[in-house]
Amino acid sequence: MENKKASTIKAGRSCFVPDGKGRKMGSRKEENKADCKENREENRGVNRGVNRKPGEKEVMICMNNINKGYMLGEEKVPVLRDVCFRVEKGEFVAILGPSGSGKTTLMNIIGCMDIADSGEYFLDGNAIHEMTEKELNDVRNKEIGFIFQNYQLIPTYNILQNIIMPLVVRGMGSKEAEEKCMDTIRLLGIDHRLRHKPSELSGGQKQRVSIARALVGEPAILLADEPTGALDRSSGQEVLKLFRKLNSMGHTIVMITHDLNVAKSAGRIVNIIDGELSEADG
Repeated sequence: MENKKASTIKAGRSCFVPDGKGRKMGSRKEENKADCKENREENRGVNRGVNRKPGEKEVMICMNNINKGYMLGEEKVPVLRDVCFRVEKGEFVAILGPSGSGKTTLMNIIGCMDIADSGEYFLDGNAIHEMTEKELNDVRNKEIGFIFQNYQLIPTYNILQNIIMPLVVRGMGSKEAEEKCMDTIRLLGIDHRLRHKPSELSGGQKQRVSIARALVGEPAILLADEPTGALDRSSGQEVLKLFRKLNSMGHTIVMITHDLNVAKSAGRIVNIIDGELSEADG
């Protein structure tokens, strides 16, 4: 796809200054901080879009100089280094990296399952880096649709009960939640399996249930962690085809993967190596 051939700078927009060969150079911390704060105002509440230029897309994710490390004995080992990352509404972005590159740590911060040591993170205009644990919990439940490699379905629940769980957690009654979910269930082609248990489904069907569960809460983003990792090639291709369909319907998707062939399904690829991001060359 042509949009995968963008320069290195798009990974963080104003986070890095590229030289003539596309290598990333110094951090423009103050400029990017101002840029992210402007995005926060653009995306917040009833003022969403007021300050955007004609044709400019809404920003769903804006990370500014994110750093994260973990203690190993008495030494702190850096995992993410000045990460700047921007995703516009309606984008399908793959974060591609090998084991130990920092992609899981970045995913956990995007998904509000962990917090950065420093830096700013705005999700749909919300200042994640300023939130309490209770507020983060609300964001996880309402703003992020998680899709896991191993599905994370409740084995004692049937498929319908698994799908409506996010809505029930919010306080919606089961009957209302079931009615609200039916269009999504039909879209994913699993309406004939609703009374079955997860153990009675194939891997591809389980992942469709996982995707349905992620969608029903109408999240700001879908966050997929190695979504084809537990599937055979044919089932994996079907899931990626479904992601492309959902993206064409306007859903914003961030997918974490180690597999280049899987990443190519996205509209944009961002590489992570040793905790640093760069845009894929093609």
